[in-house]
Amino acid sequence: MTITVDLENAAALLSKASRTVASCGAGISAESGIATFRDAGGLWDRIDPIAVGTPAGLVNTLKQNAAVLLPLFLELLDSFEQASPNPGHRALADLEAMGILTTVITQNVDNLHQEAGNTDVIEVHGNLFRMKCLACETVSTYDRKQLIGETRKRLTSLTAFTLDALTALVPKCPACGFISRPDVVMFSEAVQDLPRAFEVSGNCDVMLVLGTSGVVYPAASFPLEAKRAGARVIVINPTENAFSSITDLYIPMKTGEALPAIVDLIRKNGP
Repeated sequence: MTITVDLENAAALLSKASRTVASCGAGISAESGIATFRDAGGLWDRIDPIAVGTPAGLVNTLKQNAAVLLPLFLELLDSFEQASPNPGHRALADLEAMGILTTVITQNVDNLHQEAGNTDVIEVHGNLFRMKCLACETVSTYDRKQLIGETRKRLTSLTAFTLDALTALVPKCPACGFISRPDVVMFSEAVQDLPRAFEVSGNCDVMLVLGTSGVVYPAASFPLEAKRAGARVIVINPTENAFSSITDLYIPMKTGEALPAIVDLIRKNGP
């Protein structure tokens, strides 16, 4: 009964809002089959994040023992290739189409928010399917499944898994032909679009906090910024609420279950 009431209250809050911002963590992507890196059994449980999560560490690992990373790369390719927008992603697109949601801030790099239909997505950790030239810094965006398919084909045809061979897998810059890299944020690198993320957080009337543990900064600061500016904060996360001190409504459900139900209630009850 409490969850039903909370869903109804969330729908009532959102139906009156016009500047809602969603701050999304790994949980919403996990519902699409993309494993979280930090949870038990995740990537950082199985391999040293310094060895693969920093530019210098990754290069050093590839130089010294590149073969150890082949199963990991193939696993990640499988995960990202099989994923698709889930009901939570699609509900966010519905809220945008209804004039309620303006912006999605996401820590995820999988492009699923855009594929679901959201048009203003701030990707503070970058996008795995956007490449940035290491020479001229030209940025190029690629189709997720096409890029994965081409990469897998080249990867499985390698006779030697070395740094040079892996470098050849990455698309070359269309402007200058130099090496490019995925435009994602690694450890020790600055997050992307941070000023705008704080700006929209401070200007929203409702913030949806979705599937985040609240331990990754500066992303964990966005709900705090919204609350300071007077926004109502709705947290949807099945296991925990890291923002209990500022939360107006906490719904202990998966995003893909709660958000579609909220959208249905808004449509049923009207503004």
